[in-house]
Amino acid sequence: MRALRFYPDERNLCIEDVDVREPRGDEVLVRVAGAGLCGSDLHIVDGEFAHFVRKPVTLGHEVAGVVEAIGPDVRELGLGETVAVMVGWGCGHCEWCVSGHEQLCPSGHMAGATCDGAFAEFMLVPHRRHVVPLGDLDALEASPFGCAALSAFAAVSRVAPFVGAGQTVAVIGIGGLGEFALQFLGQLTGAQVVAVDVRELARGRSLSLGAAQAVEPEHASEAVADVSGGRGASAVIDLVGSSDSLALAASLVARRGIVALLGVGGGTLPLGYWTMAPEASLTTVLAGSVADLQHVVGLARHGAIESSVQTYPLEEAQRAIAELRAGSVEGRAVLVPS
Repeated sequence: MRALRFYPDERNLCIEDVDVREPRGDEVLVRVAGAGLCGSDLHIVDGEFAHFVRKPVTLGHEVAGVVEAIGPDVRELGLGETVAVMVGWGCGHCEWCVSGHEQLCPSGHMAGATCDGAFAEFMLVPHRRHVVPLGDLDALEASPFGCAALSAFAAVSRVAPFVGAGQTVAVIGIGGLGEFALQFLGQLTGAQVVAVDVRELARGRSLSLGAAQAVEPEHASEAVADVSGGRGASAVIDLVGSSDSLALAASLVARRGIVALLGVGGGTLPLGYWTMAPEASLTTVLAGSVADLQHVVGLARHGAIESSVQTYPLEEAQRAIAELRAGSVEGRAVLVPS
């Protein structure tokens, strides 16, 4: 099969032919319909996660497709079924896995980083539990479910207990994850949302997805004060993760509110007694659980969320990367094997 490979000491990806083996045990071979290009993929290409990435490797961890073959131990999954694939693959035996939080498994794997991923024609998934049937959903449109939608759902679920009906949530960064976050906030909370992004296109999209206001970062404090009646944001979801976005999040959060950091922009927030409002909390969010992915698929099957994707042939990955860096991608950039 053709696969987009990343080699040591290289910054560009190359397409080459690699072997595909038959699945064993509980493994599932998925024919890729589409694989989302994630911000973390850019960090990998830039060498920022060098301590974590095994090279050479086929990149791509956000995927949906069709079951091509199954191992002899797989049950309740048929050939030809469309599925979304979980982003993190836990060992299945540690305390985190057995409690349903495989994304926190200390010995787990991540496709496209520690093992071969989805920028290819086929992807070998290590266990049946890591794929969620999509039913009648379109696999290409569901490509972002296993990471972007899943992570946004996990972030919204984390902050939801802090948010009462009519209270305010600020979302910083309205890219592929942010669009899902806005939709999940509408489904899971009664909050009024202030969307924050430097791009006019993203702000316009935010309003169409239900945001009460959509502003540039320099106007975020004024907008949150206006929407919240001066109280501040009961929750802030930072999908950027730079030092500037974290400082902004800390300035927006209300007393006893929460800042949820999901962006991997490499920033830091010096934490002191006066960094945030009194008794406000700060947490990170790492993807989500298999149960969360099942919830995401369920909401999509009921028409409660929509997925916006911009597709690129696998051979045009470098163009997709350039456009994602430039902020010109609408929704989620998805690579499609031709």
